[in-house]
Amino acid sequence: MENSTPNMPQPIDYGLTYKETFNGLYIGGERKFRDELPDCGFTKFTYKQGEWVPFWSARAIPVWLVIYIIGFAIIAVFNSIPGGWTWDNPRAYALFFMGMVFPGAFLLGIVCGVDHDIREGHARRNPSDSLLAFRRALSEYKLTLVAVRRKRAYWEALGGHQFEIETAKVLGLHRFNPTLTGGPADGGIDIEVYRDGVRGVVQCKAHAAPIGPQAIRDLFGVIHHSKAGFGIVASRAGFTAGAVEFAKGKPIFLIDVLDLVAMADGKDIFDSFFTHLAEI
Repeated sequence: MENSTPNMPQPIDYGLTYKETFNGLYIGGERKFRDELPDCGFTKFTYKQGEWVPFWSARAIPVWLVIYIIGFAIIAVFNSIPGGWTWDNPRAYALFFMGMVFPGAFLLGIVCGVDHDIREGHARRNPSDSLLAFRRALSEYKLTLVAVRRKRAYWEALGGHQFEIETAKVLGLHRFNPTLTGGPADGGIDIEVYRDGVRGVVQCKAHAAPIGPQAIRDLFGVIHHSKAGFGIVASRAGFTAGAVEFAKGKPIFLIDVLDLVAMADGKDIFDSFFTHLAEI
């Protein structure tokens, strides 16, 4: 049985750009980023990584041109040149274009920077619908992640017998009708279950290390010896790759703490198996 997590927000492409996400996660007044980005999930956003802040913009250039021409005209009024500021004086053209190279470029940088700050501030104050959707999903993700961690910590702290009791309770939520066997003579069966008329056997492993293939082989033998229809191994620490490989193609379900958390939250991770049995 593959690991199943509770119904958590799935990675969605909200069509966000790098700058939109930057605006949504950066706190300008405190000059730091919000600690909201999860360490997993949300991997399919259309970020534009490494995007440079543009030195020019379509709106900044006409503003710069108007300011530059007005400023140059004021300078021309109060400063004379040989030959005067006339249309047929080549010195006037030379000074005009020389002014565009150095002071004009400097002025363009200032105008573009101001324009950039204005646009960024507007984006922060007026987030796009996609950015609002991102924030809502991110908030939901964080709340769910915290809840899952707390529930997982609860299961991982259980002792052997209590782990069996809680596993039986969770199985009971999904029509398994569990019965705890217990005792040294349980024949390798911690819980006996019935679902849809099919008998199953359950072993609970509250070990600190992942369960290896030998334990799964033992359960497979118990299934045949007890003439059960399927077997379940519930492990507090998960399973090794060898255990997972051995269980493939067999009526054996490997469930870990995340599966138990999902089942406790109402997710029936066995539904497809028993639906398939009913169709046979």
